[in-house]
Amino acid sequence: MYRLRDAAGKSQPVVPTKGPAVERVKSIVVEPTPAYSFSLPQIDVSLLIGWFLARWYWVLIAAVVGAVIGIGYGVGVKPRYTVYTDILVPPANLQVLPNDIYPQNQQGDTQILDVESKMLVLTSGNVLRRVVTELNLANDPEFVGTEGSGFSLGALFGSSKPAVSDKTLAAIRSLSQRISAKRQERSYLITVSAWANTPDMAVRIADTLAKAFQEEVAQAEADGAGRAASALTDRLVELKKSASDAEAKVADFKRDNGLQTTSGELISSQSMAQINVKLIDANARLVEAQSRYNELTASRPNQSNPSGTLQSQTLTGLRAQYATVKQSVDSMSMTYGPRYPGLIRARSQLGGLEQEISRETGRILRAAQVDLEQAKAVVDALKQQAATARSSVSMDNDAQVRLNDLERDMTTKIAIYQTFLTRAGETTERQQLNSTNIRVISTAVPPMSRSWPPRTALLAAGGGFAGAGFGALLAIAMGLLGAVRNERKTSKV
Repeated sequence: MYRLRDAAGKSQPVVPTKGPAVERVKSIVVEPTPAYSFSLPQIDVSLLIGWFLARWYWVLIAAVVGAVIGIGYGVGVKPRYTVYTDILVPPANLQVLPNDIYPQNQQGDTQILDVESKMLVLTSGNVLRRVVTELNLANDPEFVGTEGSGFSLGALFGSSKPAVSDKTLAAIRSLSQRISAKRQERSYLITVSAWANTPDMAVRIADTLAKAFQEEVAQAEADGAGRAASALTDRLVELKKSASDAEAKVADFKRDNGLQTTSGELISSQSMAQINVKLIDANARLVEAQSRYNELTASRPNQSNPSGTLQSQTLTGLRAQYATVKQSVDSMSMTYGPRYPGLIRARSQLGGLEQEISRETGRILRAAQVDLEQAKAVVDALKQQAATARSSVSMDNDAQVRLNDLERDMTTKIAIYQTFLTRAGETTERQQLNSTNIRVISTAVPPMSRSWPPRTALLAAGGGFAGAGFGALLAIAMGLLGAVRNERKTSKV
């Protein structure tokens, strides 16, 4: 091989040792040339195979060590058993009330956001705390470690046992690392995975987690309904006072102005209407009485005018008797003389009947006159009452305008109070209803094998391959290191 040191020696010119040129050359500082140079040896496949065969026992030892390590890891590490649960989380709850406080989301994006939010609730601290409390994981060494291993204030003062709150928090943190939730694409289905060191504990955690999630969502809705009911109830106190004040104002205004109503109408208006009806009837009776009196006074009937306008049973009977006696008198006058006793008696009887008819006629006329006077008096009295009622109604109508405003305000406040009262009752009852539509589609089942670590045979095979690879690399590295050392020794010669 052509060496750098030889090449440098051949390239130097012959320099004289004496003379003026030597003095000038001595003044020039010449850097010393390196004694040797380094280069990597050429490596080919045959050389690598030779290194590998020369140290084959290293590969075998490394493979055995790797297999032993894999077997030891598979046997010594705590196994993990993973179970899965599918939970359907529809965005719409059950429609238990026609006007629920929680509206139904109809938009697809909003529904997806609702499901994603509930998926975060599934792994939230409140749900995990329910699981820890239900399964008593705070006292399970698998989740909180050995006693006294956790850091707490008690450890600083010499106590070996951590506080209960620290153990609960440690269990929650450990549980949060053992569960995961994922929503299936284009669906409302959430798949929950949970693992533990035993299959039974993994199943219990998954089932309890699903139950705690349902309870947490229901409790959240109940708490929301409770807050709404509390807000409505607090508002009811003011609304009730406002409605009572409005009713009191209406009552005071009616009392101060003497306004009385029945069926929403003023009594004065009703009285005025009744007086008008009575006045119309009284005028009709007055006209009738006046007509009857005028008729009676226009043609005075007598015993000789039996076809008069008077209508009386007594007068009719007297007229009948008068006609009979008159007929008897006329008959006897034609047969007997004026001194005939029977004729005299008949004429005397006829005179008495004429007097009776006259008295009855006078009585009827006086009765008609009395009726006419009474009808006039009633009409006059009703006219006075109507005038008084009109004055009262006019004043009441002015007050009615203000009263209507007060009643409208009262009606509005009462309606608002009644609406809030009904809504508060519905919301209070809503707390007792569980309208969540969350369903567990598939419950967790014990797994057939552990999810971690893999089977011991696979770990042993993997460890053996890894060890063999490491041994092969180590053999090649040692062969390369020997070649480099040999190259250095050759370069120094």
